[in-house]
Amino acid sequence: MSDDNFKDFKEFMVAIVNFLQPIANGINRALKDPETIKVIENIAHWMHETERTSPFMDKILSEIKSNSNLSEAEYTLSYKQIFTLLSNSNNIESTNLFDLINQSYFREPLLQCFDKIEISNNFKKRKNIIEEAFKLYELQFYAGCLSILHSQIEGIITDYLIFKKILRKEIKNGKTNFIVNSDQQKKENVRGLKRKLELAKNINGNFSRLEIFEFDNNSNIKFHNERNDVLHGSNLDNFTIERCLILFIWIDSIISSIYKDEFLNSLSSNENNQKSAP
Repeated sequence: MSDDNFKDFKEFMVAIVNFLQPIANGINRALKDPETIKVIENIAHWMHETERTSPFMDKILSEIKSNSNLSEAEYTLSYKQIFTLLSNSNNIESTNLFDLINQSYFREPLLQCFDKIEISNNFKKRKNIIEEAFKLYELQFYAGCLSILHSQIEGIITDYLIFKKILRKEIKNGKTNFIVNSDQQKKENVRGLKRKLELAKNINGNFSRLEIFEFDNNSNIKFHNERNDVLHGSNLDNFTIERCLILFIWIDSIISSIYKDEFLNSLSSNENNQKSAP
């Protein structure tokens, strides 16, 4: 190599070092920064937990897909909820979807929706009743839990139909009636969950899915059929943890959908008001 070529090469290498030195200094400072160290540690922890929980995550997701009773879980449960359940478990091998209902990150967002949704005072009162159902589930008192959940699902749907002006409430001779708002002269007095689901199914997809939902993949056991049998005392066999899980998932799905609908409607209304303001 000639002296000139060596000089050029040396100048080139010096230029590279001068260019890279500030970057290296910056990386060195970053690696000593507590916040950067924390981020790196969190990423490493997340990667480790993802690898550790992966087989159990696959197992739970497979169970959801293979069990028709849990069909709504695919719509309403998040990957994050299941990952957190497994990651926080001290006994991951025995952890299952039934454990999710007892977790605050499932329970609290659902209960908070009752405070946030402005439908009626009657609707807000249901929060305390659903809280009791959570407590009964934790105590493994599934008969009480299931009975509460079945009654409250119909009540929630009724409240929303009244809010949407599809139904109106009338009290006559001490008896409460729910009348369909229509132009027809003959009043339709709505009784039972089946008809209420027919009226609600066009509001959003959640009600439509609930209308066609079947327990145990049996077309003779629609949601409203089992609800009636349980609350009227003819079904004594399904006071189980799985049935309670199914109803909690449905209530979470319905309440979340109502919240999203009303939140979006309020945004749209505020936007229209701003446009119409002088």
